[in-house]
Amino acid sequence: MSLSEELLALFGKDVSHDAQGINARMHFFGSVPADESAPADSQPVDNPTVPAKVVALVSINGGVGRSTLATALGSGLQRHGESVVVLDLDPQNALHHHFGVNSALPGIGRTSLEHGQWRDLQQVGFAGCQVITFGDIDIQQQENLERWLKHEPGWLAQRLSSLGLNERQTLIIDTPAGNNVYFHQALSVADVVLLVVHPDAACLATLDHLDPLLAPHLEGERPPVVHVVVNQVDESDAFSLDMVDAFKRRLGRAPLEVHRDMAINEALAFAADPLDNVAKHLASDDINEICRVLKASKNTV
Repeated sequence: MSLSEELLALFGKDVSHDAQGINARMHFFGSVPADESAPADSQPVDNPTVPAKVVALVSINGGVGRSTLATALGSGLQRHGESVVVLDLDPQNALHHHFGVNSALPGIGRTSLEHGQWRDLQQVGFAGCQVITFGDIDIQQQENLERWLKHEPGWLAQRLSSLGLNERQTLIIDTPAGNNVYFHQALSVADVVLLVVHPDAACLATLDHLDPLLAPHLEGERPPVVHVVVNQVDESDAFSLDMVDAFKRRLGRAPLEVHRDMAINEALAFAADPLDNVAKHLASDDINEICRVLKASKNTV
């Protein structure tokens, strides 16, 4: 038995999947169980339509590189001729570090609490994409905002509808790790969900926890397409490659991959475009492949 098979046996997963490909949107996670105990505020509601294609980056585990990937995809899709807006929906407010934009300007957190408009918050990021930061807020402001989001599931859809986005644009949303109000707000408007994981056993195990969280959003009239992105794959590490194989067995198909690349990891330290110096690296090929997947999915949304 290979290491990947042992890990799958350890987690007690039956890796069989539907050979006919029935319900492809659910195919990544097999049969998603209903969760009757899910809170009412996680249920999808009728929200204003967002014309742009919305891509939500989510994870259960922290530290898997969501913000770095959101930055790279913003730059990459813009280089592919797309008109991109990258939105930071994480109170950690990390994207302004990645893009090197003005941190003194207010972000969506404080602006929302003051009932201001998001349209004026856009700043120019890498390759000409637009960036909207979360901004700095204190603990009390964060609690007030999250209480608001919990009781108003259509909050994000309403805010995005006021941005004046059009069908030719792509909106990338970076969310905080875990099951939280930001996660559910983002999934309520998402056309595509990128689940970002590391090639390790902890992330593999969390797929089971994610199933019931995704279920309410996959049961709507326009459920999002879900892709798993295994980030920081190390070709020189046998365990890393075994874990990619384990994810493939669990999902029933190969996940998307982004290889480890120090040039991308170090870009944050210099607030530099992560794609500027990786033209001949595996990671840039991986990111360009994800960009092509996202562009192709735009035609099916």
